[in-house]
Amino acid sequence: MNPTTREYWRFYWPLSLMAVAFFSGRLFQNYVLLRYEEGVRELAMFALAMAFFHPFRGTLIFAPQMANVLVRGPKSFRASFSFLIGMSVLFTVPILLVAWTPLGRRIMPLIYGVSDENIRLILLYLRYFTPLVLVGGVCFYCEGLLVQAKRTGIVSALRIGSLGMLVAVLVIGCGLRWRPVTAVGLSVLLSAVTHAIVAGGFTLAFRVRHSGGEDSALKQREIAAFFLPMVATTVMFALTWPIIFAFLTSLNPDGDPGLPAVEPMIAGVSLALSFSLLFHATLNQLRHLLVTFVREDRRGVRRFVMRVTAGVAVLMVIVVVSPAARLFLRHLQGAEGPTLTMARQALWVMLLVPPIVGCRNYFHGLAMVDRRTGAMAAGSFARNLAVIVCAPALVALGWYNHVAAAIMFVSALAAEAATVFLLTRARRRKSADQDVK
Repeated sequence: MNPTTREYWRFYWPLSLMAVAFFSGRLFQNYVLLRYEEGVRELAMFALAMAFFHPFRGTLIFAPQMANVLVRGPKSFRASFSFLIGMSVLFTVPILLVAWTPLGRRIMPLIYGVSDENIRLILLYLRYFTPLVLVGGVCFYCEGLLVQAKRTGIVSALRIGSLGMLVAVLVIGCGLRWRPVTAVGLSVLLSAVTHAIVAGGFTLAFRVRHSGGEDSALKQREIAAFFLPMVATTVMFALTWPIIFAFLTSLNPDGDPGLPAVEPMIAGVSLALSFSLLFHATLNQLRHLLVTFVREDRRGVRRFVMRVTAGVAVLMVIVVVSPAARLFLRHLQGAEGPTLTMARQALWVMLLVPPIVGCRNYFHGLAMVDRRTGAMAAGSFARNLAVIVCAPALVALGWYNHVAAAIMFVSALAAEAATVFLLTRARRRKSADQDVK
């Protein structure tokens, strides 16, 4: 192993651990919800609430990369941070209106075909989620500056500490017999606020906003040109699961006992997604590596990305094929009966996710380094177009179920990866030809 590869590993493994810690919190939430009476219903409604919320919080998922690429000193720090706060407030307003005004009672039934009681439960979750767009934006931004300073160990430690806070609140909530929505909602909110405060403290303590390089007072339109295509990308990311779940709820909107029960399907697919994200999310951290190192060593970074992707793909196959996945879902998640069976079946389909995500993230990284993020937005549009085109046909044929939902997700990722690959390669070839001329 050459010194460069060792440097990449030292940089990458804390980020990978951070991703596992982050999604472990979601797994623990699943476990807690399934411990309650009517746990399958509770988990299904939590999944629907999260699916609705993610398009808004997802607008800021690329804030770490924005900070890493754009911030070079106090001037660019202030300009990009003020832009981030403005975006956070903007995308908080829709959640505020839906969760806290009568508008939510009108809009939500148009999205999900579930009962009025379930709509009320979804809206209760959204009330706890309302501050999380702004709080999460601050967390992401600070993490990006810490990554820029190559202090990825601190980023990982912050995520693990946040996970500890989330678990502690959930345990307290269960002990005090709080309602499921209260226990889960407060755990998410308090862990996020604590994370933002501590991350901000570390960022200021290490003065990572003074990173060297040429600093300038970036204009808001310059930041927007770089960041808004990534906002479109993340919104499209987050819309994929609401669309998939919406087609599932359409199979039996009134809870007719003569039709398929959709709540076990939603719960099963949600469990499978949460489990697969333990692998998927580690590959998403490769974007940080690309943004930080690819300018100096494209070939070395590409080799590293390929090795990590292959390793994660093989590991996921081993875990899913072995009894480990079933034991995990049954004993650590509390899944049983049809929910357990459906989660296992959906997981087999999701074995295709790691190689697709690894390819996509490599070209995402190139697009961000080139500050040509339009290809990312186009790829995310293709992702949801694939679902919108294919899912209605499966519903009409009577073939849409939990397995089809997983297939839709994999197909959507493949459409996205292919689009980003083709557009990024075409743009780079065009740039190379212009340089030659």
